[in-house]
Amino acid sequence: MRYTIPMELYQLRQLVAFAEYGTLSKAAEMVHMSQPALSRSMQNLEAELGVPLFSRTKNHIALTEVGVLAAQHAHVVVSAHDDMIGAIREADRRLRSFSFGSIAPAPMWELAPIASKVFTGKTIQSDLQETEVSLIRGLDNGTYNLIILLHPIEEKKPDGTPRYICKAFVREELSVVLPVSHQLAKRKKLQLQDLAGEKLLIYNNIGFWYSVCKQKIPDAVFLEQSEHSVLREIVHASELPSFITNITNTNNAIPDNKVVIPLSDPEVNVQFWCVCLAENAREYQALFKAIEGHL
Repeated sequence: MRYTIPMELYQLRQLVAFAEYGTLSKAAEMVHMSQPALSRSMQNLEAELGVPLFSRTKNHIALTEVGVLAAQHAHVVVSAHDDMIGAIREADRRLRSFSFGSIAPAPMWELAPIASKVFTGKTIQSDLQETEVSLIRGLDNGTYNLIILLHPIEEKKPDGTPRYICKAFVREELSVVLPVSHQLAKRKKLQLQDLAGEKLLIYNNIGFWYSVCKQKIPDAVFLEQSEHSVLREIVHASELPSFITNITNTNNAIPDNKVVIPLSDPEVNVQFWCVCLAENAREYQALFKAIEGHL
């Protein structure tokens, strides 16, 4: 005759906690209950199993050999339960949201409204990173549905098929904004190194642009701002050089006493690429079509 043992998941968690921490007092602390309550719960578990799991003396309690085995199985059950909950919630999140990461902010601003129109009813989430390595890792592990990089990825799977699908997105070109009285203001083009030693206004949440400017402009002093609105006010009110791109230029009026000079460094005249896993290409066909229409 087969009997159903009415043990509860919380009891298995408690058993696992005792096996991990070795004492009732520490295990009780970790499962947020009193020591007497934990002791009674473990006694109930033993009664339900019909097997002693603990050896008890006046001042000591320890798992028996069978208790150790029970704790090992309890750990498997608890882990499987937690994995199931995590997988279900993650699947639900993916169905309800579209998440993408980008190496720069401007393509994020361009892609978000496109994705909102394509994935009606989904939450659009975006994330800015300074390195492509972190973005690719996030795409591979499911953190992102799509990423925006500075170049396509040609990697193949073991069977020779493409691992990623890459679509060209927007281009962005960096320029410097100088007061008309600046000694470089009459130049048609500049390089970043021409700004050596300058005090420069810069927004500090700009992805890969930040490290490029830091590396390519010797001895510059960067006056960093974390709010776009504050930065715009300072740009209008001061004589300090600042930066602008062909994309951000559409949102920022240039003061009459300033000039915009393009920068010729290839590192700051870039093509962005939208990248997704090849296995998801069909799912994002409508998005890629909308991107092509946008371009």
